[in-house]
Amino acid sequence: MEISAYQCDLAEVLRDNYCLVVNDLAKRALLTTERSIITGIMECFSWSPLDLSKKYQFNLGNYALIILNRPIVLPPNEMMTLWKEATIRTTVDGGTTRWFDFLKQHNIDVTFPDIVSGDFDSISSSLLNTCEENGVYVEKTPDQNYTDFEKSLYIIKQRCDKKLDSLLVILDVSGRLDHTFSNLNTLHRTRSIFSDYHTKAYLLTSVSLTWILNPGHHTISIPSYIRDEEEWCGILPFTPVKNHITTTGLKWNLDKQTVEFGGLISSSNTYDGSPEVTLTTDAEIIWCMGYRKET
Repeated sequence: MEISAYQCDLAEVLRDNYCLVVNDLAKRALLTTERSIITGIMECFSWSPLDLSKKYQFNLGNYALIILNRPIVLPPNEMMTLWKEATIRTTVDGGTTRWFDFLKQHNIDVTFPDIVSGDFDSISSSLLNTCEENGVYVEKTPDQNYTDFEKSLYIIKQRCDKKLDSLLVILDVSGRLDHTFSNLNTLHRTRSIFSDYHTKAYLLTSVSLTWILNPGHHTISIPSYIRDEEEWCGILPFTPVKNHITTTGLKWNLDKQTVEFGGLISSSNTYDGSPEVTLTTDAEIIWCMGYRKET
């Protein structure tokens, strides 16, 4: 049986079309796989701790407020708003003295925390007695294998009968560098302490907000006033695991780049005007951002 030229041409067309279809399906499968890596296998996180409509206000859900033994330098009205809106309030050891000094300095009526804890090497016995007499739960935590900050987290978890969306830690990063690194380490450990609740944890100073980004895809909402004022932000390494980071929404974005000590550190970055920053990372990293100009 002879095969005509027409039949040969038709066979070639069918073969070419078949190849095109197969290639197209392969490309679609690859795209689907890439998407699944981001949206399926890789966890997705959304962050919006700063109120998008009110300057210097926060959006934290039910949160615990924790005051460490550092000067309280937030403006009084902002500090008192954070205090009043907290679900539970804890002062840690000398942070208790800092709190009452802050109230006295700004002529604010005395208001007691819900919990005072620590090894009590930085607080007077008379102040502890005053707290107990006014219904404050006081617990001494003498174990020196853990910081007072970390021990306070376990007490908060035991004492708070509501699910906490956030932990907000008031501190100041001036002074001892070892304390700063210790606080970052405890910030990291909150994930295991509150593992059942997916509680987010933040370190707050008078000008900056810091938290840890786990491996995954992150979307961070940036208020318009922060973008307009071109506030700073930074991406810092945290673990010895080599990271590969991709971002959008920054003035200087990263494209599968590694942030590490001895190499690239993304400090003094800022925003490109987009309402969101997206960041994908395969290792834990630190995100820090300014929300107010330093004075």
